[in-house]
Amino acid sequence: MEHPRGTPGKRILEHIKSAIRPFYRSIQQVADWITPDKPSTLAIGDFDGYQIAYRKGTADELVAKHSFGNDIFFSGVPEYRPAEDHIIIEVGAHIGTFSILAASKVKRGHVYAIEASADSANYLRVNAALNHCDNLSVHQLALADREGALELYHDTGTWGHSTVKAYSQASETVRATTLSAFIKSNHIERCDFIKFNCEGAEFPILMSATAEVLQNIKMMLILFHCDLWAKNTELDLIAHLEEAGFKCVVRNQIGGRGWIVAENRS
Repeated sequence: MEHPRGTPGKRILEHIKSAIRPFYRSIQQVADWITPDKPSTLAIGDFDGYQIAYRKGTADELVAKHSFGNDIFFSGVPEYRPAEDHIIIEVGAHIGTFSILAASKVKRGHVYAIEASADSANYLRVNAALNHCDNLSVHQLALADREGALELYHDTGTWGHSTVKAYSQASETVRATTLSAFIKSNHIERCDFIKFNCEGAEFPILMSATAEVLQNIKMMLILFHCDLWAKNTELDLIAHLEEAGFKCVVRNQIGGRGWIVAENRS
């Protein structure tokens, strides 16, 4: 049954349309990476009370279903407890499910959501608007060990894109900056929690970061991908972080992938 004009259902629908209208055209024009000749199919669903725009029939659906009430990241790092004024950075934010959840936990703080893919970053912007995340800023760029332009190689599907592994000929050119430059340009004096899920780029990002830069960070969750980066191992990364003053624990390791939880000891 349709909602009568002026009912809460009608007002919610109009709010959603208003929130996504500035981004709708660019989203509709971007290819669906599973079937490149088919445009992305925009859908909006309710996930544990959060309104999320996603690409129907893609990995976005699985990501959304395993977020919010089913989030594994905050629960997987019990050492970190977000406070209302905390500063959080997410590197590889995809369509924004973790960043939006984080924003709801640090209402007097701020979340910096970094995503290199133009298509995913547009969905991230839509989702920040849909969920009224005034304390969340979207940064469409890649972090790397240098500034300039990089190729972001597309994996099959809507996630898993990498600047360090050439999956296929499908790619896009993205702007890159270093962790140090990002922190400086955004006037971030401290970071309480940073999450990396950037498909191998975590190695050049962090291995090139100085101890002085890393000391601004209290806690890290690093999803490492040794199968995508051959120049270093997780042990090299742990040694670099420990030298900078962090205590590191490895979790959920399967083959060349896993988590490093790094806690600043100072």
